[in-house]
Amino acid sequence: MTSNQFDAIVIGAGFGGAACAALLAKGGKKVLLIEKNKKAGGKAMSHSRKDFTYSPWPVIGAPIEGSWASKLLQDLDKTNRANLITATGKPVYKSPNGQYTSMPDSDGDALDPNVLFDWLMVPADQRDAALEFMMNLTLMPPEQIKELEGSDFESWVRKANLPDSVYAFVVSSCLDGMYMVPVDQLDCAEAISGLQKVFLGGGGQFCLGGWGELAEACCDFVRENNGEVLMGSRLEKIVIEDNTVKGVETEDGSKYESSIVISNAGIQPTILKLAGAQHFEADYIDRIKNLVPSHALLGYRYFLKEPLLQDGYGVVFSNTSPWSAQRLADAHAGEASREGVLYIEVPSHYDTEHAPAGKQLVLTGSFCPADPKISKEDITAWADAGEEILFSAYPALPDLIEEKVLYTAKSVSNATRDATVPGAGGETIGLAQIVGQCGDSKPSIQTSVNGLYIVGTDAGGSGVGTQQAIESGYVVSEAVLGL
Repeated sequence: MTSNQFDAIVIGAGFGGAACAALLAKGGKKVLLIEKNKKAGGKAMSHSRKDFTYSPWPVIGAPIEGSWASKLLQDLDKTNRANLITATGKPVYKSPNGQYTSMPDSDGDALDPNVLFDWLMVPADQRDAALEFMMNLTLMPPEQIKELEGSDFESWVRKANLPDSVYAFVVSSCLDGMYMVPVDQLDCAEAISGLQKVFLGGGGQFCLGGWGELAEACCDFVRENNGEVLMGSRLEKIVIEDNTVKGVETEDGSKYESSIVISNAGIQPTILKLAGAQHFEADYIDRIKNLVPSHALLGYRYFLKEPLLQDGYGVVFSNTSPWSAQRLADAHAGEASREGVLYIEVPSHYDTEHAPAGKQLVLTGSFCPADPKISKEDITAWADAGEEILFSAYPALPDLIEEKVLYTAKSVSNATRDATVPGAGGETIGLAQIVGQCGDSKPSIQTSVNGLYIVGTDAGGSGVGTQQAIESGYVVSEAVLGL
């Protein structure tokens, strides 16, 4: 090894890695942060094209109250470097008769339940039961939520015999985007806890200049506090001797020493590739290989010659849009409809500098398998399904398109985590919050190799992807600083 010695090395400047590195630096550690891309932010990094600024795909910023992003910037005194703002957004409901209508505005802080139920076409004799369900979900105490851990959300919610439209509202307009997994695999406790945070804390948080600015602010903090940040530097391996971390080696042959290595590269690439399976017990390797990732987002970036959409974000859903594991499998096999929920983001509604004057960028995303190697035919089929929803909801949009750019699961994998397990790598969030791998069953932040930690959405956090990544950064940094 060379004399490049650090108290801790963090691999990856996604939200989890960047937050952890900055918090360790705040705690007095000399930190090296290594990122393979030229920008920080991971799955939420900021991009620019023809004077447009945007994230790679729609990014959920929720909750606003109790936001880990807000706490992080305040703790680092970086609120001016990365300025968090909010914008309005509405779900759009496709009724059984094919009409697309936006959720009505509320007169005060909360929407009148009857106005909501009118919009969702809920029969009068079913409204009391639907309202009771929504109140129970929103106000359920933590100890009761904990008891539901290990069961799936669909089984719990179906007991309420909700109208299809209310069920779709809860699942498609909220949960699908928060976790990107079919509802019959989603852990019930995780789902309810996440919904409470969004219902009570609000949504629509964004960062001026794009979400990547938050991660860049963390990088700045590391540099300003006796640390180093290597951008555009891909890791070759984590060096392990006698079951103890010794440091890392990059692809260009550079070596860096530390007794602490924290990986934000994804638990599967970290264990199976960077560290090496030979350093772990066989049953642990089997568990890592069998962890189920979230699904991928696939969609277009539509560059419009004039503005059309009136909100910063939204979803389009219908009674038939909620995904089950079987319907997703059938859809991927071409044996069922690929129509699901469509997510939309318009960055210039958050920050007018994100689009040239008089123009607009519309980002879309819908479910797609996480396999970065899916065929061109499958990509086209999934992309066409999402586009059909968009054009049906906004029929004036096609005539305004100057250019459109497709992104796929391969785009996700190339930007973030290497594909080390068949069918995985392109996941939009990371590990899914499915039964058996979240809550008490979530992978530990600490591995059996002394000094090797996992940070990000795969360990240490809960809730919406951006939030659980930052929360994980806090959990891991506190563990390391407490050594």
